[in-house]
Amino acid sequence: MNKRLWILVAGLAGFILLASAVYHLVNRPKRDVPIRIGYLNITASLPLFIAEEKGFFAEEGIRVETTPIATSNQLVDAVAAGNLDLFPESSAVPVLAVELQSPGRMKVFAVSSITQRTPFDAILVREDSSVTTLSQLAGKRIGTFPGSTSATLLKKYLSDHKVDVSHVTFIPVPAQNQVTALLEGSVDAVHAYEPTIAIALNKGGVRRLFGSVYADMLDSNPQGVAVVSCKLLKGNPAIAKKAVRALERAIVFMHENEAEARQIMARRLTLDGPVAKSTVFLDMVPHDKIDRATFQQYSDMLSDLGELNGRVSVDELLYNE
Repeated sequence: MNKRLWILVAGLAGFILLASAVYHLVNRPKRDVPIRIGYLNITASLPLFIAEEKGFFAEEGIRVETTPIATSNQLVDAVAAGNLDLFPESSAVPVLAVELQSPGRMKVFAVSSITQRTPFDAILVREDSSVTTLSQLAGKRIGTFPGSTSATLLKKYLSDHKVDVSHVTFIPVPAQNQVTALLEGSVDAVHAYEPTIAIALNKGGVRRLFGSVYADMLDSNPQGVAVVSCKLLKGNPAIAKKAVRALERAIVFMHENEAEARQIMARRLTLDGPVAKSTVFLDMVPHDKIDRATFQQYSDMLSDLGELNGRVSVDELLYNE
C-alpha cells in the first residue's frame, strides 16, 4: 500500500508541476513579441523618436517595431483592425469616429495642446502672392495634409471668417511635397504642419498668411491624440502600460531637454540646424493631465460640424492605468 500511495503522490506532484509550467508558459507576458507602432513622419511623432533614441522602451523591457504611415486615417484603421498596437500622434477626428461607430477598440493616452503660443499649423502662401487676406482665398487651390481632418476643419475655419469656400479647391498634398507644390504654383496656398512650416520659411519665397487654424478654433486644441489599442490592453496589460509609460516619459523629456530633443528631431526628420531650431513642437499632455472638458468640447464641435455622426463621451475613450 505504501508503495502504491507513494507512486500516486509522486504522479500527482508531477502532474501539478507540469500543469503549473504549462500555465505560466501560456500566460507569461509575450516579451519576445514587439509592440507594433505606426507613426506620421512629422514633428508630432517626436515622443516616439525620443523614446527610441533614449532607450526608454529598452528600459521598460519591451521591443518595438515601427512603421511610417501616410495619414491619420490609415493609422487609426490599422489599430482598429488589430494591425498596430499604438501610435504617438494622429488626428483625433478618425479616432472619435471609430469610437462612435465601433466603441472599445482604442484608448487615448495623450492629447495635444495647440495654442497661439505653440502654433503647430499655419496657412502659407508664396511671398509674391497677391493673397494678403483670408477672404482672397476664395476661388483658390489650397493644399492640405492628406486625410480628412485638415480639409474639413480648414473649411470650417474659413467659413467662420466669412470666406466663400464653395469655389475653393482643397487638394491633399503629402507633407514632403507641400513646399514644392506651393513654390511651383500647383497650389495657391497650403495648410501645413511642422516641420513643413519651418522648412518653407527657412527656404524662402514663402510667407505665413495666418498662424494656427486649430488654435483659432479652440485654444489649447486637443486635435492630436496618442492611442493604444484595447486589444493590447486586454491581452497584455503589463506590456501596454510599459509602452505608454515609455512614450509619456518621452513627452516629459521633450519639454525638459529641448536642445537634445531638437537634435533627435533633426536626425530623424533630416532637418538642417536652422529648421530644427525654429520648428514648433507639438505640445502633448499625458493621460493624467488631460483636460477632459476641453476634449469633450472639441468632440462636440466635430459633431456640430457633421464630421461625426453623433456625440462621443470622451470619458469612455480615455486611458486609465
